[in-house]
Amino acid sequence: MILETYSAVELCWIALAILMLGMSKGGFPVGSIALPVLILVWPGHAEPAKTVVAFMLPLLCTMDVVALAFYRRHILWKRITPLLPGTILGVAVGSVLFVSREAAMLTVPDRWLKLCIGVLGVIFVVYRAMKAWLLGRLDATTAPGGVKAGIFGFFAGLTSTLAHAAGPVIQMYLLPQKLDKLHFVGTTVAFFFILNLVKMVPFALLGRIETGNLVLAAYLLPVIPIGVGTGYLLVRLLKPKYYVGFIHVVL
Repeated sequence: MILETYSAVELCWIALAILMLGMSKGGFPVGSIALPVLILVWPGHAEPAKTVVAFMLPLLCTMDVVALAFYRRHILWKRITPLLPGTILGVAVGSVLFVSREAAMLTVPDRWLKLCIGVLGVIFVVYRAMKAWLLGRLDATTAPGGVKAGIFGFFAGLTSTLAHAAGPVIQMYLLPQKLDKLHFVGTTVAFFFILNLVKMVPFALLGRIETGNLVLAAYLLPVIPIGVGTGYLLVRLLKPKYYVGFIHVVL
């Protein structure tokens, strides 16, 4: 039985990480904590970073569907479509660098990927700290033009394929457009729904989706609606000042 290969403590940490991912999909931004947690606790694997990123992808797709059920009335599709060509290109480049086992000269080693994930976490903290200054220079109330949207889409696709870390890129794209809170979260949810489905293609074709991990994910599926629902409620109940500092400290 697949669960017997994990200790109770490991299963608790994995479930906690999935809960945080679900909360993030519900609009409460703690998902970036989940990936480093899983890498630190993932048992007995030569490439924990690559394994964890692949393990998370089917779960993220499931979470996206649940989150869409909550936010389906708040999606601005016209803000998403300009991103998609660059996003697909970014996923393709990331797949060559990370997902493919055959492109040995180009594949990113697992230890480099760990470093990349750590650096992205630090960048996320710096970005949040400097967000007002940065967004003041991205002065726009409408979606950027095709070239800028393509650039944002490319880096979203690339960072998401490497480490599921495209959140800051999409925030920098959407926040200057002055969307209300629910439209912002709903549009973000819809974009990641599309992005994660696109990523499933190279991950599946190149053998990164492992049967054992799918079975483990299936056992932990009940955690997903709890996480998404909790995040959905917290978005409505809490003000940003009460949790942004917590996110920075943990990262």
